[in-house]
Parts: sequence; structure tokens; C-alpha cells
Amino acid sequence: MIPETPRGIDRRTFLRRAGLVGGTGALLMAGPALLGACGGSSSKVDTLSLSDDPDARNLVGLFNYSGDYLVSTIPQRLPFAIATPEGPPAIEGPPTLTVQLRRAEADIGDPIVLERHADGTPIPYYPLVTTFDETGVWSITTELDGQMSSQSFMVQAPDTVGLRQVGQAMVPVDSPTPAATRGVDPICTRAPACPLHDRPLGEVLADGTPVALLISTPQFCQTGVCGPVLDTLLEFRDQFPGITFVHAEVYNQPNNGGDPAALGVTDSVRAYGLSFEPSLFVARADGTITARLDNIFDRGELQAALAAVS
Repeated sequence: MIPETPRGIDRRTFLRRAGLVGGTGALLMAGPALLGACGGSSSKVDTLSLSDDPDARNLVGLFNYSGDYLVSTIPQRLPFAIATPEGPPAIEGPPTLTVQLRRAEADIGDPIVLERHADGTPIPYYPLVTTFDETGVWSITTELDGQMSSQSFMVQAPDTVGLRQVGQAMVPVDSPTPAATRGVDPICTRAPACPLHDRPLGEVLADGTPVALLISTPQFCQTGVCGPVLDTLLEFRDQFPGITFVHAEVYNQPNNGGDPAALGVTDSVRAYGLSFEPSLFVARADGTITARLDNIFDRGELQAALAAVS
């Protein structure tokens, strides 16, 4: 059980204060972004561990740290940001953060230096890529403004989390195209529509070429993330001509006059086990996933992921 902190706040309260909750009430950047609220459980983490100083900045995970996201024995990517005392994420940050992983109140391994990423993103963030050797509640700590700040998160067994993982095979779902919309309208909410919908994903995978699949909804992601990551992906098409780029939307018919999710989510969302967006899957020619970039990523991380399969 995670001990209570003097200023613990629930995940939804933080995200609302941070501006990471969309107008529909769905969490669109961190946490269960598009399939509704996740259920509470005494075995899950649902608080931020904030410092005692009300004027200090704090570390926050830009992912669903309460559960159903991170798994053991498979490489995981955890993006972190710095929250200002007022709540919203800081738009500036140090070039590096030195952090310490902890498990059961004990330090695990040596301190880790995380680099700041902000090339094309609305806020700076600090990604950690690591492999957890066991399940349970972990935490990461760092010093900000002279105070220790920590973020706790749940790590589960791989067979309990439906997300497609690095090392697994891409799912050959037939994503919508202009010729076969498969009940999705519109097939792209970017304005103007992006050119990454001309072929269904299943057909692309059958060709045996490297693939980059982005699942996102630019119009209905209100964090200023989904649109930029799609535009950033488009920037790299000419640089990586050997990779086929595919974009798949999140909602079946979001322009229904009410809740965008009222008529369900697309087959792509279900096939890849997503409860958040945006998410980018990069795969080798044989269809094996080599990278998954969730929630926020910049040009540097994207270029490295694409270069690894080109």
C-alpha cells in the first residue's frame, strides 16, 4: 500500500488542473483517455506523491500510472513531466533530471539521468525506458526546487494488460480508407485530412515492409498533442521512404452532436488494446513491434524509432 502524502491528490484532479482533460470529460493524454474512467482498486495507484513544499514543482507521469498500462519483463517507456505549483505542466525545464527507481522502499539500481525532450511538443518531458523485473508498485524520485518529489506507478504481469507490446506482432486490422470507410466517419479528423489513409493496415503489413501506425484523433484530442504528433510524423515521410505510414482514427462517428465516443471506438483502437491516445507503433518488415511511443513524443524520439527499422 502506498503511504499517504501530505498533499496527495487524485489523478483526475491533477489532470483537470493541468489542462489534460478534454472538453468531453475523457482523459486525452494521460490515464484512460478515451474508453471512459478506469475502476478504482485498493491494489492500484491513484495519487501523485507530491513534495511537502506548496511552492515546489513536482514530478508527474504522463501515462496511466494507476494500472493497466505498465508490464514487467518487457521494455517499457515512461514519459514524465514537471508540474508547476499551480498545477499545469511547466513549459520550461532543466536539460536533465537525475532520478532513482524504488521498489518496496528500496533503491533499485543506480541513479538514472533522463534527458529533456521538447522538439515539437507543447511541454517538455523526460522519457524513461526500462524493464521491470517484477510486478507491483514502483516509484521514481527526483529533487526539484530543493525538495524530493516522487511518482508511484503500478507494474503488472504482461498477460493482464491488453496493450500490444514491443516484441509482439502487429495486428493486421483493416483500417478505414476512402474506398472502404468501415463505418468510420470521418476517417481523418485532421484539417485538411492527412494522406495516410490510402491503404488498410492489413494490406500494408502483408507487403512485408516496415510500418509506422499512428492511432490518434487530432480534432478531438484537446491537449494540443495529437495534432502535432501527426504533423511531426508527416514531416518524416520523405526521410524514410522505405517505411509505410498509416494513420487510424479513434472514434467511429465523433461528429454526432454529443459525446464523440457515443458510437464506439474504431477497430484499430480495440485491436491494439488502447485506453488512451495518441499511440505510435513502429514495426520491422516482419511485423514485429520495435517501438511504441504513447501520449507524447518529439522529433528526436520519433526519428530514432523510425531509423531503427529503416
